[in-house]
Amino acid sequence: MSISHPSGKAAERLRPLGRIPGDGAFSVADLHQLDEAVRDARLASTASATALLAPVVADGDATSLTERSCVFDHCGVLLFPRTLEAGLRELERLGLAPLPAVPSTVVRRRLIERYGLEPADCEVHLTRLHLDLPDGRRHGAVEVFLFPRDSRAFHPRIEESEVAHGFEQHTAFVVTEPSPPLLAALVAAWRTEAGLLREGGGHNPHEGGPQGSTVMYFVRGHERPARRRRFELHCAGDLREFTERLPVETEAVGRAYTAWRPARPDIPA
Repeated sequence: MSISHPSGKAAERLRPLGRIPGDGAFSVADLHQLDEAVRDARLASTASATALLAPVVADGDATSLTERSCVFDHCGVLLFPRTLEAGLRELERLGLAPLPAVPSTVVRRRLIERYGLEPADCEVHLTRLHLDLPDGRRHGAVEVFLFPRDSRAFHPRIEESEVAHGFEQHTAFVVTEPSPPLLAALVAAWRTEAGLLREGGGHNPHEGGPQGSTVMYFVRGHERPARRRRFELHCAGDLREFTERLPVETEAVGRAYTAWRPARPDIPA
């Protein structure tokens, strides 16, 4: 895959990410994941809800509600740059036009809980990469979470586990006109027709305007294996009063993540 510089000039077209030596800001594994995320976002931008949510009930509420009420927004990936500044410079050098990084709230919390990290030591930021998409949009279609290797909470086992499992990789939609009744219908349809379990979410005051952004996370139940395991619904504003009342199927979510981990002793859980 070739990635064009934002200017679109052929002379500035870059080689595939995995073949760019760079300055060591990212590992080869990180560059491969970044390459895959860019490729996936371009494909997802023109894909149908049926294709993205598959396996899903054809012509059911899950696909119809998603098609009518949601727009593909981004694919997400977690990377481990040498430092935050070095990672942002390298993304810029690759022609991916990263937005200024802001602190991550939800993914930082997920990593703290997953690995038992000290909150004060865990530094995670996020940025968006703007791509020229096949549907004609120029859009921040890749969300990159950056957990620098110079963070006091970083440990190589965390990077090994995340690269092996891809727990933070996801496909995200924006709900164009969010309301509690619509969100309740979407959550129910995704659960019954696509096997997507709500696993929580949160509010990020740094994104989405003056009232921030509310995000809901979903993981696919272990009984419905698929390439796309995690999804997000993003809503402008602070909807925590509604989302915090939604139940989380803790045991089913736990089984989904247990099934996600391969039975290999050489890969940390």
